[in-house]
Amino acid sequence: MIEGNEKILRDYGLEGSGCSRPAGQEGGDFFEFISCNESSVFIVIGDVMGKGFQAARQMETIRHSLRECIRIDSHPLEIVRRLNKLGGYELRKCGSFATLCLLCYDGKNGRLTCVNAGHHLPLLLSNGEVREVQCRGVAIGFWEDYLGSGAEEVFLAAGDAVVLYTDGLVEACSPGEQRYGQERLKKAVRLQNGVNAKCMKDKILADLDTFTRGICQKDDVTLVVMKVTGKAGGTGGD
Repeated sequence: MIEGNEKILRDYGLEGSGCSRPAGQEGGDFFEFISCNESSVFIVIGDVMGKGFQAARQMETIRHSLRECIRIDSHPLEIVRRLNKLGGYELRKCGSFATLCLLCYDGKNGRLTCVNAGHHLPLLLSNGEVREVQCRGVAIGFWEDYLGSGAEEVFLAAGDAVVLYTDGLVEACSPGEQRYGQERLKKAVRLQNGVNAKCMKDKILADLDTFTRGICQKDDVTLVVMKVTGKAGGTGGD
């Protein structure tokens, strides 16, 4: 199981928790928390087509390219466009692609900017209700130029939470071959209203484990929870 550096988020009035469970020894899922400047931080989740060593190697290429794109231009939409040019070119050479969702949170005004590249829509938990953030786009590497709905913005308040996840979670099966599914995930998220990010992540994964009852997972499972505390811990930095 792979976990992230959640301490970065504290500087922006956030708490976060995430983990990735590869289906084998290595996987193609990833997530990261990346400082941008003193007010903004990026939260990203991605899923490279396939599993195992090749997917893991391609995933590392995408992660490296993503950091380079953020260094060049901090606007989320431009980052994804540039990433599709750089990392997408390498994926296309291998006949592969990657889904990705990039969030940028501005701690000064609570604005969350979302850009999506073929990934599951982020879930927003606010006032006990769960809804999807409607940002859509084509996967990285699928076309030469990125196509999508653009950057979607929502404003978050203290107590709001955002949940990101990969295919492996909602497509996990029970012994009876039923899929976990998005509706069960939304219910699990709603039931955790008011708890901290780590507790929410742990409870959702526990519900997944209860549902699958020990069935060996066929795909990498990655889950990230970000919650607004409104209490910044200092000045952000790399």
